[in-house]
Amino acid sequence: MDLYQLRYFLEVARELNFTRAAENLRISPPAVSRSVTLLEKSLGQRLFTRTNRKVELTAAGNLLKARVEKIYDDIEGAKLALAGSAPESVAALKIGSREMITDYLLPKPLLEFRGRYPATRFAFYELDPAGMADALKRDQIDCGFYYADIQDPDLESRHLGSLRSHIYASRRLFAGGRVPKTFAELLKHPFIAPRYFRADPTLPSVDGFPDARWPRNIQYEAEFLETHRRFVLDGLAAAVLPDIVVKDARAQNTVMRFPGPRLGREIYFFKRKGRALASAADYFCGLVRGYIRGL
Repeated sequence: MDLYQLRYFLEVARELNFTRAAENLRISPPAVSRSVTLLEKSLGQRLFTRTNRKVELTAAGNLLKARVEKIYDDIEGAKLALAGSAPESVAALKIGSREMITDYLLPKPLLEFRGRYPATRFAFYELDPAGMADALKRDQIDCGFYYADIQDPDLESRHLGSLRSHIYASRRLFAGGRVPKTFAELLKHPFIAPRYFRADPTLPSVDGFPDARWPRNIQYEAEFLETHRRFVLDGLAAAVLPDIVVKDARAQNTVMRFPGPRLGREIYFFKRKGRALASAADYFCGLVRGYIRGL
C-alpha cells in the first residue's frame, strides 16, 4: 500500500465511477482499476462492489475513505505549515459562488487581497447548493460562498453577514403610472422570484421574502439575480433585491423602493470539514466579511 494507491482509491470512492476518477487523475481507467485491485489484495478486503450498472463502497471501503481523507488533509496541513504565509506559496484558489456574490461582493476584497498576494490566480464557478456541496467534498473547489447555510455534515460554514434588501420596481410596471398605495396592492402585481432547476418548491425563497405569510403574484422564476435586476429595470416585474445591486439605478430614480417586511440575504462561507486551507483563503474570507459588514 502506497500513497498513489490511496490517492487513486480516494478518487474512485468520491466519484463511484472508475472512468470519471481516471479522467480526474489524468490516467487511464485500467491503471486506476489495477491500482485499486492491488490495494484490495494488500488489505485482504473488498473496498468496492462492482456491477455493470454501478460502483458502491463496502463497509471496509467507507472506513478507509474516511481515514484516507484525514491522511491527505494532514499532508496538506503540513505543506501549508511548512510554506508559511509567504505570498508565493499560494498559487491558486478555486471558488464556488453565485453571480451576484461574484459580481457585487468580491471585486473590492479582491483588490485588497491582491496587495498582499499579487501572484495568486482565481477561478470562479457558478454552482447551485447541491453542486457546490459536491464540488467541496470532492476537493474540486477550495471554498464557496452562498446565500444560505448549506446543511451538510461534511461541510463547515461561516456566517459572513447579511445584505440589506428591499422590494424594488420600476414605475413602468404600473399601468398609467399608478403606484400602489398599500403593501397588499403591490403584492398583486407581477413579481420575479429566485428558483433553481429542480429545486425543492417547499423551501423558502433565497430572497428572504415570507411568501407563506404574504403571498406574492410570482409570474416569473429565474435562477440568476441579474435576470431579476433586468426584469425590474425593464418594468416586467417587482423583485426583492439587495440594495447594493440597484444602488446606481435608485440614485438615477430608475427604480422605486417599497416598504415591506424586514428582508435580507445571508452570506455564508464554506469548506470541506477537516480540510486545511492556505492562510490566504482565510484572509480573503475575512476581507469579504469586512466588506459585507461595512455596506
